[in-house]
Amino acid sequence: MKKVYKREFQRNDKRNLLLFGYNEHLEKASLELEITPTSNPHMRWNPSRHEWVTYSSTRKVRTSFPPKEYCPLCPGAELNFPTEIPFKNFEVAIFPNRWASFNTNDILVSIEGLDVKPSNGECEVVVYSSNHLDTIAQMPIERIELLFNAWSDRYLQLLKRDDINYVMPFENRGEECGVTLHHPHGQIYAFPFVPPVIQKEVEAFNKENFILKLMKDLENKYFVYQDENVIAAVPPFARYAYEIWIIPKRQIAGPWQFTEGEYHSFSIALQKVVKGYDSFLGRTCPYIMGLHAAPKLNDKNFHFHIEFNPPLRHDDKPKVLAGSESMAGVFIMDVLPEETALDLRKHIS
Repeated sequence: MKKVYKREFQRNDKRNLLLFGYNEHLEKASLELEITPTSNPHMRWNPSRHEWVTYSSTRKVRTSFPPKEYCPLCPGAELNFPTEIPFKNFEVAIFPNRWASFNTNDILVSIEGLDVKPSNGECEVVVYSSNHLDTIAQMPIERIELLFNAWSDRYLQLLKRDDINYVMPFENRGEECGVTLHHPHGQIYAFPFVPPVIQKEVEAFNKENFILKLMKDLENKYFVYQDENVIAAVPPFARYAYEIWIIPKRQIAGPWQFTEGEYHSFSIALQKVVKGYDSFLGRTCPYIMGLHAAPKLNDKNFHFHIEFNPPLRHDDKPKVLAGSESMAGVFIMDVLPEETALDLRKHIS
């Protein structure tokens, strides 16, 4: 694998823009965006669901669907307006979200009768490419490997902090999934607690590694793509018709434990899944993609995996979370994972 360079550029608000690349980034910065007020989100405890809800009122003024020529994620040095990245070019860029849902602060909020805390942590934006029209489906495999390296770096750095207990990189793709900027990007949320879904996974893996227990069936019946290091498969308990998990065949806690071969295998698998979704639908497929890694860097029980949840029911029809799903948390499926695995395999393998 090529050497990866990391540049830490201090913005005018004293926070760091991180630039990852195979070429050392030495360019002098151009005009930067004006400093925006710091977000001071807070959390409220929902006693009926035993979960925290975070509130960040600044999010309602975040940039939404700007014209292509005013994209805030494009390189800004040769444009007639400043952007988040004040350079002529870059490979992968990561910076603090100006409208963060989690941002460590000392402002105490008190609401009578409610359990309230500051929403400590960090929210970052991950820009996959300087090219406005790129997606994971079109990128060179080396660029996706660089993206995995950048994710690994953020896990290693963010989990050192006392105010952070869990880190999740994710991507919302398509307007159906709430995207407000079309430039290829994802986000990283660093939470002050282990989120409920991940806590359930932790408890499950502490009892047994259900992924390894299922591996033979995944390899023979549910796979859509696999090589010696990684398998992409429709989980036999899928809650979405075209749900896919990408899983290392070797148990690891997170991508920071990848071998060079696993970086390459995961990059190929990630691209094949995205390309396959697009081919299957005949258009850019909307999805929510998240990296499910262990809360602790040295966790021996957790089994890292990536989950794709396309909000589709049949073909191009949306999956709406109706009464049973939204009110009771019980998903109702009308297609079998065995069938969707066969359908998707034709477009992905």
